[in-house]
Amino acid sequence: MIKQYKTVFTLICILTLLNNQVFQSQQLALPKNVIAEVGPTKIYTSDFLTRYSDYIFASGIKDNIVTRRAILNNLINETLLLQYDDNKSIFDNIEYKKELKWAEKQTVLAFLKDRDIYAKMKVSEAELRDAFYKTNLKISARHLHAETEEEANSLYQLLQTGEDFYTLAKQVFTDSTLQNNGGYLGFFSWGDMDPAFEDAAYSLNPGEISKPIKTKFGYSIIKVEERVPNPLLTETEFIKNKRHIERTVRMRNRSVAEADFVKKYFNPHNVIVDKKILSKTLENLTYSTVNLVELNTRDFLPGVFVKYQRKNYLQKDILNRINEMPFFHREKVDTEKNFEAVIKGFVLQDILLGLAVKKGYNKADEVQKTIKKYNNNIFLKYKRAQVAETKIFNLNEVEKFYNDNPIYFKSEDQINVQEIIVSRKTLADSLIGRIKSGSDFGDLAAKYSLRTWSAKNKGEMGFSEISKFGGLKDTLANAEIGNIIGPLKIQEMFGIFKLLGKKEGGIKSFDEVKELAEKLLRKEKSKPIMEEYITGLRKKTIVKWNDELLGSLTID
Repeated sequence: MIKQYKTVFTLICILTLLNNQVFQSQQLALPKNVIAEVGPTKIYTSDFLTRYSDYIFASGIKDNIVTRRAILNNLINETLLLQYDDNKSIFDNIEYKKELKWAEKQTVLAFLKDRDIYAKMKVSEAELRDAFYKTNLKISARHLHAETEEEANSLYQLLQTGEDFYTLAKQVFTDSTLQNNGGYLGFFSWGDMDPAFEDAAYSLNPGEISKPIKTKFGYSIIKVEERVPNPLLTETEFIKNKRHIERTVRMRNRSVAEADFVKKYFNPHNVIVDKKILSKTLENLTYSTVNLVELNTRDFLPGVFVKYQRKNYLQKDILNRINEMPFFHREKVDTEKNFEAVIKGFVLQDILLGLAVKKGYNKADEVQKTIKKYNNNIFLKYKRAQVAETKIFNLNEVEKFYNDNPIYFKSEDQINVQEIIVSRKTLADSLIGRIKSGSDFGDLAAKYSLRTWSAKNKGEMGFSEISKFGGLKDTLANAEIGNIIGPLKIQEMFGIFKLLGKKEGGIKSFDEVKELAEKLLRKEKSKPIMEEYITGLRKKTIVKWNDELLGSLTID
């Protein structure tokens, strides 16, 4: 896990900063263990080897002198940006400090998983041989999908009483292909589908139907149509692929191993949350890119907000924890369900961090090295943004970018939809039947729909941008005018929709999008802006490197 973080973040850094600058400074002799100097700062050969090996491993690129020079160039550039420029505004940035602390916690937790879960996972010979057989077995199947276990059980009962996949697929799928082919998925191999789905499918014989299977997408009922094995399996082939198969099996078993590990220390059902405090807190929870607004840090509500075993959290404790999260995580706390999930995450995090600290993982060399890499990449992210802001574009440059890229400034397409929202699927099914029999959609919406403001208008919502329809946007946007869609599960409700009209978006005026155009232009020019900026720093600093040593290094 730690290795994954190291390679991914190193790769991000390299891909972002890599440029075509050539070495124009002095190539002078340096101490044996030093590959470059930036002013008095030394870049050690070991630092280069670590960075370069990580990059080769993550990218798959073959070792060559051009790439070696590019990676060393990156290290030199990063040293210039970090140590030979004014970074006070970044180091004082509250959000920057939060990201550093957040990354440190995540690194310690990742190391805990690495040592106490993944390193202890065992794969038996029987599992390997079973996986080898499955990788050489193709299966064709059809399925029915449901959002809830209750819906899935209902579908399963209908199948048991004689309904077929073709009839039920028309009711449960919005995708026209699955609607019309009885949920047929075609042939797939081991590793193509959700693991739970695959485990069920591979256990069935042709013609057999599974009970509802919980997957990460909801619930599925599966019927296997064909099983086509590879008839030419050999022991030699198994031995040849054994290591790869073992890695695959370990990856598939990770989520189960993690869940089993967590169960030893934490039961989410035992987290007691005061719903009144939760609701009131969320009602007043607003964010800035720096901190929660002042309203949320005064007048705290009395009483225990969250309780788990002997640990109590007050409202101020939870608000402080939210305030410690980077902004891109804080803004996701937007519903009571999400808020409660975050709270349970805090409780679990405290338990696992306590365990990791007790084991001394927070002080492990590998953890400290990874934290240093995290810190470097977080700094570079903020530095890139800071450098980009130094570039001033005149109005003509911005307007030219606007004229050259009209697609960026097109307003969203809009749709007008009529809706009926009800609480029971049986009622939704009944209303669908009545609509198909000729009942007026608007009259039914006015009588049955739970969303009062649209019900008063016979379900009509008026033209709105497609993005405002969330997860329904693609389904609604691709429908033909007059189509009836549903019933669709929406949280705890069921929706029936009728598409009334579409409007294609147009190009916004330059005055409307002037700020956006400048922002996008700055993003497009970020690479040459950074190169120009680094060139300026290089002119102020003596840079030395040992090109002969660079070419002679042995890469592990």
